[in-house]
Amino acid sequence: MSAGGKSQKIKYVGIAGAMSLVFGLALAWLVGNGYLPFLADLGIGAAQIVTGAMLLWTILTCCTAALYIGAFTSRIPEYGEQEILFKAGKSEFDVGEWEEALNIFKVLMGPEMNHKRALYYGARCASELDDTESTKVFCKYYLKMQPRDKEVWEMLARAHKSLFEYEQAEDALEQASKL
Repeated sequence: MSAGGKSQKIKYVGIAGAMSLVFGLALAWLVGNGYLPFLADLGIGAAQIVTGAMLLWTILTCCTAALYIGAFTSRIPEYGEQEILFKAGKSEFDVGEWEEALNIFKVLMGPEMNHKRALYYGARCASELDDTESTKVFCKYYLKMQPRDKEVWEMLARAHKSLFEYEQAEDALEQASKL
């Protein structure tokens, strides 16, 4: 699962935990002050059961959030290594060493082709090396993650044109013109 998906889950778990805590405290206060007589008539046990259930839910929610955070933070060293490798690739790119930079960016892309910045710079390197097939592949993977990038749509259109894929080139240019 992507980091964005995990952060969304953590966000929702945190919201659920906060809401359950607030709801439990409010319910306990309302019952304790006699504003909910139907629960008060059941005796002090009902209020304790409801409050206890809310407290248990809050504890479970917080534990779940802690597990997600722990799983996410355990990957921080991996991200640090990737950032160092990306900077090396970007340095090669900046001085026009397209082949060296492309090799580094390919490592970063990995088999899942899911490193957005590496895909972008890899496509630019492949374009500079006139490797139109690779340019096309990198652009397509990049656009799955960043579909509103006009420059990459135009780069994809150029790659299609050079491969005599005029219909796909027109489609890519149409996407670029919408942005």
